[in-house]
Amino acid sequence: MLRGTWLRCAVALFLVIAAPTASDLAEAGGKPFERPVGSVVITGELEDRVFLTFEQFEALPLALHTLTVTFQAGQAVEQHTFTGFLLIDVLNFLKPQFDPDVRNDRLRFYVSATGTDDYQAIVAWGEFDPGFENKQIMLAVIQDGNTLAAEGVRLVVPNDIRGGRYVSLVDTVRLDRARQPGCPRHNFWWLLWRLPKC
Repeated sequence: MLRGTWLRCAVALFLVIAAPTASDLAEAGGKPFERPVGSVVITGELEDRVFLTFEQFEALPLALHTLTVTFQAGQAVEQHTFTGFLLIDVLNFLKPQFDPDVRNDRLRFYVSATGTDDYQAIVAWGEFDPGFENKQIMLAVIQDGNTLAAEGVRLVVPNDIRGGRYVSLVDTVRLDRARQPGCPRHNFWWLLWRLPKC
């Protein structure tokens, strides 16, 4: 009940505070509506796909976690402390669409995080699933005690040696399945048959 109520409120709030009006579009010369700074779309193979402002995202009814991580960035070694939501908690809250008839279907899934600069990195579901690697991968809202509201959430991948998957300015998080059950094993057959979602 709490979850459903929260999602309805989040959508309603976005429509009220963020949706462009006719006058807004007129003043902007008909230009496409610009997303609020720090907003994030969470989409893909989920029952509930959402568009959230930064404030709505950090207000998710989920437990906050804090991690201190060290990674190599170029020739330097950086250490930072992040606070945010575990990726698995966010995705489970939005109901991933696993196929119960496929053995370990969740292991076919991966998550891409894309920044406003189009930088992108991918993590596999098995990396952060508690039943497998159980990596505490996070979508952070605070870095070193400072809010990330002016930038957007950041993907945090602890225990990575290099910081390449620490995606900043995240505006899209997407859950996808690598290959549908029953799809041909080679792209050659897909080109011939054009099977959906393969």
